Amino acid sequence: MKHLILLLAVIPSLVLADGKVMPPRNYTGSLEERSQEAIIIFTPGTKTKSAIEDLIIKIQVEGKVDNFAWVVPLPNQPETREEDPILFKECFDYVQSHLRPAKGKFGGLVKRAAAKDEAQPANAVEVLSREVVGSFDVAVVKENQQGALNAWLKREGFQELDGAEDTIGFYRKRGYVFACIKVADTALSKSGTADIHPLRFTFETGGRDGIYFPMKMTGLQEEKFDVNLYVFYRAWLNDHINGYGFEHRGFELRWRDYDSEKCEANTGKAWSAPGSDPYLKARTGKIAELTKFFQKRHPGKRFYLTNIVARGLQPKDVREWDNDLWMFPYYTDKKMIPYDAREGGAAAAP
Repeated sequence: MKHLILLLAVIPSLVLADGKVMPPRNYTGSLEERSQEAIIIFTPGTKTKSAIEDLIIKIQVEGKVDNFAWVVPLPNQPETREEDPILFKECFDYVQSHLRPAKGKFGGLVKRAAAKDEAQPANAVEVLSREVVGSFDVAVVKENQQGALNAWLKREGFQELDGAEDTIGFYRKRGYVFACIKVADTALSKSGTADIHPLRFTFETGGRDGIYFPMKMTGLQEEKFDVNLYVFYRAWLNDHINGYGFEHRGFELRWRDYDSEKCEANTGKAWSAPGSDPYLKARTGKIAELTKFFQKRHPGKRFYLTNIVARGLQPKDVREWDNDLWMFPYYTDKKMIPYDAREGGAAAAP
């Protein structure tokens, strides 16, 4: 969960692969992410224009505290909005409907607040923005000096990330930002768990063909974790065709859309107009919220859905990765090195 620490506010350790959850400073128990899901919609870039990514994250927190923070690292400053959790249910049901034979809200109001932090030492941590998104207070910050992020978290009332300079430094050297999300008034259930409504981060990846998902922060927690990703892209993703496939990072393919005899080959699916798509038409009524989302965010664009999962990932192993999780298109040339994985690219190893 350590990689999430850069993007969102701090929350105690969770078993999620997109950041880090930190408890209040006086909390002595354990707060861990036990499950994490994300929906990613990727629009590729060009030689001169950065790719754009919508990253919608949903987490489940386990612990005995009703106030925590969540930190998620991102390549660039994001736009942050609240999304409806029904999107995840529809993605799940859609995949399940393909895997087995079929049988017979949050408001999103955003209030902007001043992006100043008077107590912050000059330029050590830049508070790029601060706003209230649903029930979250979201501060997007950039650490310019070693140790400054921990000092800022402490002033905000949350525990520091002890012994995490290798991970925090990884993001600082790359110029990444941290979305620090403070979650208040969140009542955990009697069982000690709570589902937090999803947040969407829209940002430039800084690259061309690499699809980004933060992972290294999760390496700061202690418990194993699972990851479930729904990736929408105009083509298939590289699974194992060469060394840049997602299977080499411990993920496996659960489902991906294909072209039926009635489909136009290699053009994706019309998620914003499923009634006109021979592949999606039969499921139109069951993806109503996804349709509304795509009509609002990506009207007229076409995507294949790829669902990949990883189970029982070891935090210590993820912490040793030389980079976060980057997914690439399925280039048919096995010798093809993805543009962003080349030297100097957004997804290149340090």
